[in-house]
Amino acid sequence: MISDGSDVTLREGETEHTACNCCGKPTTVVTGYLDVGARSVGWYSVGVTLDAPNHRPLCRLYIGDWSQSAGPRERWGVRIGITTDGPLLLDWSEAEDAEARPVFTPLNRSQIEGTPMEPQFWTLVELILKHDSRL
Repeated sequence: MISDGSDVTLREGETEHTACNCCGKPTTVVTGYLDVGARSVGWYSVGVTLDAPNHRPLCRLYIGDWSQSAGPRERWGVRIGITTDGPLLLDWSEAEDAEARPVFTPLNRSQIEGTPMEPQFWTLVELILKHDSRL
């Protein structure tokens, strides 16, 4: 994990307009990158489905070494639901977990909550939500 997250800067990436996989409603997905100096330390995506009150925005945060030479044990992913009460950690489904494992290590709530990683993840989520101008 990267220090305490206070030295991380955000670079906005692409904006994609698509349809929700489950209901077909318009969905906007934004991506961005997290850097410490000239070094990339992670990336994220946030999807928002419009006109779907039962769909909360979903943030996927990926940290670690995403270079060609790195493997799944050097990369981690976290799912965060955004509610009116604030962000909360979400578990990966079995299908998502199986699909992710060849590329990165998906972390569930029990692997983060109460660990030294937890405040670092919340610092990064706060950075994303406050500084990505598209959110």
